[in-house]
Amino acid sequence: MKYEDHFNTCNIKRKFPEWAKVDRVINGLPIYNMNIFDNIMTFNQDNLDGDAFHYFGTTITYGEMPALRDAYARGLKMAGVKDGDVVTICLPVSIENTMLLFAVNFLNAISNNVNFLYLKHDFLTYTKEKNSKIIITLDAFLPYFVDHLDNSGVEKVIVMSLDDYLPEKRKGLFMDTSDMPKKMQEVFNIDQIMECLMNLDKIKGVEFLKLDELKKAGEKSDLPLPYGPTNLDRDISYYYTSGTTGKPKCVVYKEYSLNAYVELHAGLDTKNYVGERNFQCIPLTHMTGERVCTIMPLARGGILVPQPIYNNNTFARDLAASKCNCVVATASFYMRAVKQGVLGPDALKHLTRPASGGEPITTSAVKKVDKWLRANGCNVRYSLGGGASEEGGATLLTYFMDEKTKTNETGKPLEPHIHVKLLDDNGNLITENEVLGNLHVTSPAAADRYLDNPEATAARWYVDEDGIKWGVTGDIAVRHADGSYNILGRESDSYIDENGKRVYLFQIEYSLDENDPILEWEISAFKNECGGYDVVGQIILDPDCTTPQNELVDYFCKKYKLDAVKFYQEFEMGEITSKRDFVLLAHDYKGYISPCDENHHYMVNYSEDGTTTRKKVAVIHYKY
Repeated sequence: MKYEDHFNTCNIKRKFPEWAKVDRVINGLPIYNMNIFDNIMTFNQDNLDGDAFHYFGTTITYGEMPALRDAYARGLKMAGVKDGDVVTICLPVSIENTMLLFAVNFLNAISNNVNFLYLKHDFLTYTKEKNSKIIITLDAFLPYFVDHLDNSGVEKVIVMSLDDYLPEKRKGLFMDTSDMPKKMQEVFNIDQIMECLMNLDKIKGVEFLKLDELKKAGEKSDLPLPYGPTNLDRDISYYYTSGTTGKPKCVVYKEYSLNAYVELHAGLDTKNYVGERNFQCIPLTHMTGERVCTIMPLARGGILVPQPIYNNNTFARDLAASKCNCVVATASFYMRAVKQGVLGPDALKHLTRPASGGEPITTSAVKKVDKWLRANGCNVRYSLGGGASEEGGATLLTYFMDEKTKTNETGKPLEPHIHVKLLDDNGNLITENEVLGNLHVTSPAAADRYLDNPEATAARWYVDEDGIKWGVTGDIAVRHADGSYNILGRESDSYIDENGKRVYLFQIEYSLDENDPILEWEISAFKNECGGYDVVGQIILDPDCTTPQNELVDYFCKKYKLDAVKFYQEFEMGEITSKRDFVLLAHDYKGYISPCDENHHYMVNYSEDGTTTRKKVAVIHYKY
């Protein structure tokens, strides 16, 4: 049977395996003794003919998924994967990535989910320190860490190609790199990839295997697999914080957490429908990519449309071509699309849930995104989700926000099983609305701990007098009268002024007037020569702005009480996250302009230690 079109997912009648039962209850939420794949399949027993993946012409149905999961699991078992092993998965968004997460999970192993740039920069931290002897990776990523394999303890490297699931007529689709950003062109350099592959036999002590061949071997194998109940208390995955607050920490999840994430949404009317197409562009190395963009669409009978090239330059065009209904992408991707302009009046007519998470965004920017969506034929508004990955990526959601009035609110807690509270700096509960506070969260889908880091774990989680586990997110948030929240920024996004008062820089960012010609901006504070701080604006102007930058310097500094500004064509994107590189901006000390007098500006350079140079320069006055 195949569901009719527009079947609301809240009405799905789940069908459980005969051995399934409730194992525990956390925050009032019942959690079953299933692995995540079995859990997903309880939602799709009446949808086995429905499509689960569309990959550039290749289709996989829900009915075909169990055999595919088993083939990968048997192939990995033949390669030596066993209970408790740490398998490093370093892949793009692909059918393989999703199915390998299920296969590794099925074998009671731990998936170690790593961006290839982590392996490039600090290979042993992410492999040897995790006691990972097997890596599964993309052929294009190999050149970035193949030289680090010696003495790493890695015994086997399993390699996939983006061509593996492509129809014959589309093989080689990704060889054209002309639309990619420069850094991505370097990654997908065909000559570089081929040279690396041809020299693998020179690397001693490491066996290289083709993933596609392992899958085919698994299809022919009858090796036994561990069907039935699973141990919800075992570690199943390692993910990593983004590193914007220092060296990335390894976040450990247990089996119950991922199941809890699905159960939190079960039966809720989130206005999702079986058969919706989901544009899957955020790498599964992020919790948002794994849970929000992969696990939940499958648990709703959706269709995953993987996009292995994480390319903000072509995001809008690719989204339109995919005819997808749902998408989660970083706010930076939307702002790049706004700058690029309108594709066509019906380009996004299929889009019913344009969403993002993980980056604060101003009301002004949200209104620009909404205007861009409408101009492209999308009839719904942009949505923001929020919550630290350590809390399961399901803390605050915009499912239940008023579609007419929402702007940059992050959302509401997913009741009744997720709860949030705001505390002041003294640990007192904030009960009033519109008061900034430190955001604490309790969620059944929370992580268990930071690996081998008891100090960070103790600082991040605590158990209250009622036995409830709370997470200290490090976010500053505000609650509104309708029960929604804004996650405004990090506690660290601030400085102490000369009066001993903490000044939050994001409050300036959120004060942006939508009528001002600023597309995006960041506010930073740099030490100055007087022992205090200069507050500076880092600004990308609206593409249609015609006012000379010299005139805007005085205007922006006066209106927003800034000491200096700097104009950018684009913000650098972080290599790991593809979000705006906040760390880089916080250390971009050179090239600022500040007001001086009617005919002059200062060119200002800052430094880490507060040394500041100011050079007086003449202002060119433009005649109209």
